[in-house]
Amino acid sequence: MTVFVDTNVVIALLDDKDKFHDWARLTVARLKAESPPLIIPDIVYCEVSVAMKHQGEMDEAIAGLGFERLPPTNAALFRAGKAFKKYRDVNKGPKLGVLPDHIIGAMVEVLNVPLLTANPKDFVKYFDNLNVILPPELPALPLAAVGPHDPAGAPA
Repeated sequence: MTVFVDTNVVIALLDDKDKFHDWARLTVARLKAESPPLIIPDIVYCEVSVAMKHQGEMDEAIAGLGFERLPPTNAALFRAGKAFKKYRDVNKGPKLGVLPDHIIGAMVEVLNVPLLTANPKDFVKYFDNLNVILPPELPALPLAAVGPHDPAGAPA
């Protein structure tokens, strides 16, 4: 089974001082063994690249982690736009463009695959029935907000 990896997990993997580093490292190793491939959407590449000095460093980091990349489909981009509209309707905020989490969440929803994340709150508000894999220290989310998930990090 394919699993998508969120930006915060990639950052945790690359920073051994991140509070989720050990969980991310162990969970990614187990998922690679049990259910490859692990995929990052192109927008995750973009978000993580902010901390890199040059593209070669970014490419090396992603290759070292063994993640595949996937661009969004038209269906996912359309769904991301609808999630952003819901965000704007609820928050009445100043943001004018679709947020990266909307693209990630839409890709996960459209493909019906799990999302490995340490930040589920930004996804479950705008997408129904997501399957999320969370660190054990995060509080469990109500099942009405997400699909099957295991806070211990095991795929449901």
